[in-house]
Amino acid sequence: MLLLQIVLLVVLLIWIIAIVVAYGYGRIGRRMQAQQKLVAVSESLPPLSVVIAAHNQATALRRHLPAILAQDYERFEVIVVNASSTDDTKDVLERLELQHANLHHTFTPHSARDISLERLALTLGIRAAANEWVVLTRPDCEPASSQWLQRIGETIVEPRRSIQSRRLKQPDIVVGQARFAESRHAWSNRKASLYRLWTDMSAIDHIITGHAAIGADGCNLAYRRSLFLDNGGFSAHQNLEMGAEELLVNYNSTPTNTALVLNPSATVLQDPLPSQRVWQSRRVYDRETRHHAHHTLLFRMRRHLRLVMPWLLIVTVLAAILAVFVAPLFASYLPAALSDLPEIVTPTVQAVTIIALLLLLLIYIILKVNNFNLTARALGYRAFHLSFLLFELRLPFLDLSDAIARRRADRNEFRKKFV
Repeated sequence: MLLLQIVLLVVLLIWIIAIVVAYGYGRIGRRMQAQQKLVAVSESLPPLSVVIAAHNQATALRRHLPAILAQDYERFEVIVVNASSTDDTKDVLERLELQHANLHHTFTPHSARDISLERLALTLGIRAAANEWVVLTRPDCEPASSQWLQRIGETIVEPRRSIQSRRLKQPDIVVGQARFAESRHAWSNRKASLYRLWTDMSAIDHIITGHAAIGADGCNLAYRRSLFLDNGGFSAHQNLEMGAEELLVNYNSTPTNTALVLNPSATVLQDPLPSQRVWQSRRVYDRETRHHAHHTLLFRMRRHLRLVMPWLLIVTVLAAILAVFVAPLFASYLPAALSDLPEIVTPTVQAVTIIALLLLLLIYIILKVNNFNLTARALGYRAFHLSFLLFELRLPFLDLSDAIARRRADRNEFRKKFV
């Protein structure tokens, strides 16, 4: 009987930890529901400068830039930096400049050699900005509503609108949320969206539990221009090709200077990735970026716990069920103190134990899916049910394959590319 008690105690302990982890999926959604009661900000909002770095993305600019220029915001400018494009990016920008007085564009010099194109373009755009607050986004993105800049401005002047406002002082960084736009023609848009949501939830949860930001989405980020210039901009990681915005935030974020703007009307929609190969490459680059990030130990521990917990619970429950069935068959090989195991573990005890174990597993699944969907809906996603459960089981293998791909990749692949 002692052996059975130990097995069931281990299962119960792991189940409790799994329940706590599953409940944490809903923390963001619950915080966002509490913030919906806030009234509109009455004071004047700061002028904003939207900076976009574009390289051979004329089609994307033609499609998305008008939505940014049409924002319902009193004072803002848009600066597009043409990063050595060879398509008709310049023509698109010049035509739009004739229609919008607040649109300006510049370009990166072809002689640049000591910094990646993305970092150089963003640096030029931020330096050219006329305002203290700079909003960074990308050519293949457009706001989900005309209130995108309004929500950012409100968060800047009223930090209490951020869901971690209890510790927040006057912000220097405002981290927004982005997701892939829905498209029936995308290769597997829902899978990539689910992965992006899961990753964003881990990063957001790390901030609202009182820690500095691990990174930020370059599609939706507001940053003080003076903070950028005073801290040397991208100089600390200028030799990397990607991850400019993520590492910029990571190196300068503190628990008290980084606000979150997660209102669905402040969301940015990005064009779906064209193929699974691009998605895999993006994940590997993101992993390389996290390798250069600071203060990530706790974040990695919590992320890995979320990765392994579903498999750990399932394996433990199956092992316990197997032990209930198999242990009595091998009672003759057990110590004398356990020789009465076949008499104790009767068919009735076996049935009750199995039902109890499966019931614990069912409670875990229901709680986890409900909490995950609570946050997903709050962030503007549709609900995930079976697809989330299957995806979560696949996550550890995706993470392992990304780690192997990064190890095998040439180190120069992640370094700067010269013009």
